[in-house]
Amino acid sequence: MELHRSKPPGTALHLPLQSNNRRLACCCIAQFCAAKPDEIRGLMLRRIFMLTVFVQLTACSSISKDECLQDDWYSLGVNDGKAGELSSKFREYQKDCADHGVMPDFKTYQQGHSQGLVFFCDFPHGEAWGRAGKDYNTACTGKLEPAFRQGFQQGQRWYKAKKVVDEIATAIADLQNRNLTLREDIYVINQRIAVEQNASARAALLNQADRLRYQMEGYNQEIGRLQIRLAQAEANFAPLNR
Repeated sequence: MELHRSKPPGTALHLPLQSNNRRLACCCIAQFCAAKPDEIRGLMLRRIFMLTVFVQLTACSSISKDECLQDDWYSLGVNDGKAGELSSKFREYQKDCADHGVMPDFKTYQQGHSQGLVFFCDFPHGEAWGRAGKDYNTACTGKLEPAFRQGFQQGQRWYKAKKVVDEIATAIADLQNRNLTLREDIYVINQRIAVEQNASARAALLNQADRLRYQMEGYNQEIGRLQIRLAQAEANFAPLNR
């Protein structure tokens, strides 16, 4: 029976792998196995740094190498137009594809982009854009602009009215939470008052509880005023929330 001797420490592992990625993985494993503890930490830090740089570079790229090589600028233009992207995005493609030796075709891209805008530049997309609280999209021009602009203005009215409702509701919830905290503080003070024997200390606790109750009353009055404003804001918002 053939015996397989274990390799001495520091010897790299040699495995019959076909893929470059698998070779790289095994190479990394071998380095970790052969390294001392301090060296392992250094290797890990270097690989984490390299991975971080790779992810950042990938995220910054507007287009992949494969997309550059596919040379389908019409479809890319259509997709950008449907997403409401400006045709100036093509400049980013030029820059990124130049790194791969590819020269994008702007004329073909622009034809696709114009076709995509026909899909995007309508009332529903304009309204959705406005409801999202985005700035006006200038991609829609000429005959395509009026419908999109009208939708955007409608969506913007919805967004602003909804924002008022949300802000008032948030303010009310904040005051209610403050009152809840004050109520808990008053409860604790009352527990201390019940067992306090010293007259001056007891009087101080009573005064403290009174101040907290006064503060609660102020919050309650403000909540009442805000609830009136909220009812009006909701009434203004209701017709827009269709």
